[in-house]
Amino acid sequence: FWLKKAGPHPHVPITPTAVMTLSGPDTPLTADPVGLPRWPAAEGVHDHLQYHLFFENFFVHVRVFCGTTMENTVVWTSDEAGNIKELVKILKPITQGPEDFCHLSHEEIDISDGPAGGVISCPKVGLEIKFQSQKDFRWLPGGQTSFPVIHRPWLKLQMTYDGKTMEGTGYSKRYWGIYGPHWGYRFIQTSNLPAPYVACWTADATFGLAKYNYFKLLKQDGTVTEAKSEDTYQQDADGYAYIEGQKYHAHVDPVGEWVHDYVSEGLITNSRMQLRYCKFTLTLPTGEKVEGNALNERCFGAIA
Repeated sequence: FWLKKAGPHPHVPITPTAVMTLSGPDTPLTADPVGLPRWPAAEGVHDHLQYHLFFENFFVHVRVFCGTTMENTVVWTSDEAGNIKELVKILKPITQGPEDFCHLSHEEIDISDGPAGGVISCPKVGLEIKFQSQKDFRWLPGGQTSFPVIHRPWLKLQMTYDGKTMEGTGYSKRYWGIYGPHWGYRFIQTSNLPAPYVACWTADATFGLAKYNYFKLLKQDGTVTEAKSEDTYQQDADGYAYIEGQKYHAHVDPVGEWVHDYVSEGLITNSRMQLRYCKFTLTLPTGEKVEGNALNERCFGAIA
């Protein structure tokens, strides 16, 4: 299925007009994959692109963080022992190509994310990951009235690295808008669950003064079990949700940690981000435990 040739209809970038029918996380829009809009998606806003890529006994994280006064790109890996290795760290903007979808280029990294699938390539370290989304989910985050978040919790992956080829599953998120002047959030995400499940992702956040919570559990048949915003929350390494009166409990045990301070001139942006590669356990209402690996993301500070 890798990088099927796109059909005759050109990709149409997502615009504020195109998403005005969206509402919050309790009523997500599920759609077939169409790729991501150009970078940045709008002027004068925070734009954020991330990939969580799970393989057997190996994890790859890719993130492009763009504020109004700074941009930062990082790629790091972790093994099951928590050994973190930074492969790419770029502290300046990378270039959007001429395409009408997201295609970012730099001598250390190339990210192409279009309607037919995508490729992340880091030529200096011999890393290439091909991916294709199976289903996209979109909604308006807390405080946003027109710009969506795009969640892709079921990426099929093929990685070539260090002379080896591996297949895996992953997650990607793209969001843009005004999220400050202050923000704080906790986020637990896995796309590394055994059948019949695929992914679980849950957040507890405040953007400006807007509260924002959600909990989603995706199965291979495409069905999503989800909590209402007011029925889910997080505490440190745990996420909780109550769905039709039944308790779901997501727990992470950190294995490795990557921390970075996103700081711009004049401290307009000054946020500390902690990313932890973790063992993951989801306890279902029946007592059954579903286990895998996850990324636990926590970030607090000022953002512009």
